[in-house]
Amino acid sequence: MTTPDPDPRERVLYSYRFGTAEYDEARVELRVAGLPVEIEHRALEVLACLLRHAGEVVTKDELLREVWAGRITVDKVLPNAVTKLRRALGERNAEHIVTQARVGYRLDGPVTRTALSHVHASRIQLEPGQPVPARADFTLVRTLGATAGNEVWLARHVRTGAQRVYKFSLDGDRLAPLKREATLARVLREGIAERRHFVELIDWNFETPPFFLECEYGGDNLLEWSTGELAALDTEMRVAVFLQVADAVAAAHGVGVLHKDIKPANVLIAREDDGGWRIRLTDFGSGRLVDPDTLDALGITRAGLGMTRNDVGDPSSGTPLYLAPEIFDGQLPTAQADVYALGVMLYQMLAGSFSKPMASGWEQDIDDPLLCEDIRAATEGDPARRLGSTAELASRLRTREARREQARREREAVEQARREREALSRSRAQRPYLVALAVLFGVGAALAFWLYATALEARNDARRELARANALNRFLNDDLIGRANPLVLAKGKDASLEDMLLVARERAGRRFASEPGTEATIRSSLAMLLNMIERMPEAEGEARRALELFERERGPDHLDTLRARSTFARLLVRTAKYDEAHVQLDALDAAVAAHPGDALRRYLASAAWAVYAMNRGEYADAVTRFRTAIDALRITDPSDTTMLDSLRIDLVAMLAQTGAREEAREVAQAIIDEVAMREDDNGLVAAFAKAAIGRSWMLDGDVARAEALLLDAQVTILALLGERHSRNLSLTNDLYAIAVDRKDWPRALEYARRVHEGFAAHFGPEHTVTHVTELNWGLALYESGDATTALGHLRSAATKLAAQLPADNPQRQLAAFWFAAVGLEHGAVDEVRPLLDALAVAPLEAIIPNGLWPYRLATLRAQDAIARGDRDAAQPLLREALDGFAQGDVEDDDRFLVRARAASVALGGGAAPPDEGAAPPR
Repeated sequence: MTTPDPDPRERVLYSYRFGTAEYDEARVELRVAGLPVEIEHRALEVLACLLRHAGEVVTKDELLREVWAGRITVDKVLPNAVTKLRRALGERNAEHIVTQARVGYRLDGPVTRTALSHVHASRIQLEPGQPVPARADFTLVRTLGATAGNEVWLARHVRTGAQRVYKFSLDGDRLAPLKREATLARVLREGIAERRHFVELIDWNFETPPFFLECEYGGDNLLEWSTGELAALDTEMRVAVFLQVADAVAAAHGVGVLHKDIKPANVLIAREDDGGWRIRLTDFGSGRLVDPDTLDALGITRAGLGMTRNDVGDPSSGTPLYLAPEIFDGQLPTAQADVYALGVMLYQMLAGSFSKPMASGWEQDIDDPLLCEDIRAATEGDPARRLGSTAELASRLRTREARREQARREREAVEQARREREALSRSRAQRPYLVALAVLFGVGAALAFWLYATALEARNDARRELARANALNRFLNDDLIGRANPLVLAKGKDASLEDMLLVARERAGRRFASEPGTEATIRSSLAMLLNMIERMPEAEGEARRALELFERERGPDHLDTLRARSTFARLLVRTAKYDEAHVQLDALDAAVAAHPGDALRRYLASAAWAVYAMNRGEYADAVTRFRTAIDALRITDPSDTTMLDSLRIDLVAMLAQTGAREEAREVAQAIIDEVAMREDDNGLVAAFAKAAIGRSWMLDGDVARAEALLLDAQVTILALLGERHSRNLSLTNDLYAIAVDRKDWPRALEYARRVHEGFAAHFGPEHTVTHVTELNWGLALYESGDATTALGHLRSAATKLAAQLPADNPQRQLAAFWFAAVGLEHGAVDEVRPLLDALAVAPLEAIIPNGLWPYRLATLRAQDAIARGDRDAAQPLLREALDGFAQGDVEDDDRFLVRARAASVALGGGAAPPDEGAAPPR
């Protein structure tokens, strides 16, 4: 093969055209029909070599030497590259590449060549002691590695002694891997918050030769380090070091970056100040970005990454000892290929030598059966049986003690059953008078077999739990983070948890179609997360599907099914589907009745019933249910502080609503004191508790103290949850009540509108909460002087709540009361008259306790009697009302006191004061 560039220090870069294809050497870019084509870089280098020798046969050996630069390869590597090249060129252009049997390849047909620029080969001969080119303050110390055209050097600052690593491309021919590494380093920096396990890229030079990357120094690589340090570490310390590597790889996978060349030489390790070891993952020059559109989202130029999207198996992109078998078959590299490499490294680290291949009998080098199991799972030849993610491998390693304890219990159960069977056999061989003893042993054997069966069930449950944990890891790493992370979503920093969950929700069914039990677990988790971000229709759908799967796979009485049923019932309540929720609650009650001593079943049922009672306005029942649920949860899972906090804050609200306000404040203060002691406290739970205390003071009439607490709590709630979250809307509703108490109608009207629109957006126009907040909005409109608009809202709220809630429900009663009160004044007497008969003191007192409801109801009924012309019926009602107001704690301008006086005047009972500015009831 002739040399195209006579001057070894200078080479011209060209643009080549053949057919409809164009290859630009300067940009390292292939275009077909004017459009850029994604292609694996080795295949592109094959094309460049054939173009430089167009019309000539280039032998296989020449191509391997030029493109793979002496690297160890396999038989298929060159044919695979040519196949991918032909595929990228398209059918017509691919005809230009001709195979010369048993010799090599030739690019046939007319080729035009246009000179673009000159590239000067570097005249610099790098030597220890020289200044780093373009970095005069740093001196070269020693080489850390070298390949054809590329050198890696350790350098030291001449004054401070600070160390740097420089990766040089001396002539630019091997510049693409440096650009690729720089680009991926930026993706890692933008996408990963905690980067202590990655080498930091400091600067780069891609303008003039020698081109280089400037990186921090991360220590010796594992190969060098292992010769003097590895033998001194015990198994647990080796696993701890390896877990740092696994965590780094998992983090990279989480932002869609595959390493593709994981090996000891690409892992750096250094001693920490505390005596421990810290690893850093380096050399992403062979790496791959799962979705290159990520770069557009981050505003990162695709330097070195224009040819990676279709990066189907390139065995040279990695070291053969650590390459997954599917890569040799030409398959697309995935996260599982990196898992395979990690599995090999884990074996070598535990075996004590990074030069050991995984040959037959490797298990003899590992003295821990569980570690053997983990290595085997990570290095399965079939990717379908291999661990799905690096996070899953790390999880298995971290839970070894729990798995070991479970295995011990299983062995003990089996051994116990064996001993009992042997005892039974011996007893049967004795004299007849020992028959009774044999029977006794039979009972013992039966008991042992029952224990054995129980142990097997426990083992199966444990395995299911492990599978569930692994599935969740895969889901979080690959789908929730990997596929649905803000980078892949192309929304950059504006991507939200909601975006991520909705994308992952779509993928869950496909990923776990063959694992319905695991799919059920995933969907249960999604339901809870979607509930927290208040995507209620989606949360309900996920909970419904999870329950269906659990019922089908594990039966209606399994604890997983009952958990799913409890979650589903609560979500149905939140979406105001009370009848359907009641069906699920009855099923939970049946499960409790079948196992009366089971605290977990009691908790699941009580927690769901408590939410139902609270939303139905059955506050006293809600208090009892919340107490039962809290007590049961403290027995079954006292570490679940999140659920305990949630239940106790709801209990505080119900205690305040039922008049036990001192207890409500004590419970809330206890919550505040507890969360202050937690290391991970972000202040949100304390803010919820503070708001609950504020509401209790508001119900007690101390609006100044209430407002101060509410506004203080709102700062944290707004910062962490946002203005539209239901917690902030509920708090704003309490501020509305305070504005009403102060007769600050403009502020009350604004609060009421904001709360109503917020809840309508969250829960839809037909939700109970939406109707209740419409009632408040109507009241604020009425007090602001817009009686016509107010009457429409009050009518809507009263009618819809009557259709959804029982007759004695406090919220339904309050809506009916206000619709009747405004309707009587503004011409809807006949329409509201039926409501007056159904109004009762007890439910109204339950929702706004003030002792004045009998006299308010008497006032409205007296007005109705006057409208009918029944003066005899009106007079005693007015006497009752006026006497009651005189004895009660009522302001002189209370609207209903003013009405009673006016009605009395109409009947000839005295003068009525003007009702301008009359206050609504507290």
